[in-house]
Amino acid sequence: MTRRREAETGIRGARLILAGLAALALAACATLPQDHPVYEQLDADTGVTIARIGKPIELYRETVPNVYTDRFAFLAPFETNQMGTRESFLWLAVPIDPTLAESVPTMDVDGNALAFGTAGRQADFAGLAKSPYKTPAPWSVMYYFKADRELIARLGAAQSLTIHMMEPTKNGPAEAQFTVKIAGDPRLKEFAARQ
Repeated sequence: MTRRREAETGIRGARLILAGLAALALAACATLPQDHPVYEQLDADTGVTIARIGKPIELYRETVPNVYTDRFAFLAPFETNQMGTRESFLWLAVPIDPTLAESVPTMDVDGNALAFGTAGRQADFAGLAKSPYKTPAPWSVMYYFKADRELIARLGAAQSLTIHMMEPTKNGPAEAQFTVKIAGDPRLKEFAARQ
């Protein structure tokens, strides 16, 4: 009887140790910081794995012609993986009045125009239930673009980015320019290295 109890106690101890190690491993995955250059998450609603940068790249503009707008636009790439089928996308959030947002943004990488395809306005464009990035402000308009390897590589090698957007103002349409110097920021470079 004693040997049987000792064996059961040993098995329970081993199970507790394994359960503790599993909990520790899960906790380590869950505590990956949002500012980590690249990390993966699961879209629980669709079962799609998303690889993305921790925080979007913030672009700035000097003047704000409209009370509904802000000085900051945001840009971030992400990749979806559904059962081994991978697709890359570029997410943009531009602070313009959503009810008047008819134009589509354009972008320059190091002063050279970057060609986008057709834009989606909802996360379902990328096969997701919700955006992989938080909406920066209620008045931000989000765009989703499919991105090929070349586009992601150009973003990874970029030193500066500029988003151009026509926005309505009380004096008629005006171009808004949001810019950022990337030097020293590893997020886009590390995301591009995954491709």
